[in-house]
Amino acid sequence: MNDDQKWLEAAAALEQDILYLKAASRAGELPHRLDQEIGYLKVAVSVYRKNAAAGVAWPSPDDLYCINIPSCMSLPVATDTRRDFKIAS
Repeated sequence: MNDDQKWLEAAAALEQDILYLKAASRAGELPHRLDQEIGYLKVAVSVYRKNAAAGVAWPSPDDLYCINIPSCMSLPVATDTRRDFKIAS
């Protein structure tokens, strides 16, 4: 699987999460909190699709891919890969 496909597959998985959270929100379970989480996931889906279209390399398993969402959504979303973040095994 190439990097573009990985980004698109990850975006599709997040879209499934969005559908699940929307169903939970309709059931009345913490609707405000879920709406906020859905918004964050939509931003991530957008970033992943743009990464696929731009040919951005999929991060190494040792890297943490960060999406920084500013408090005011009029500012652009920033992305970064942190290589100093390691998970203990």
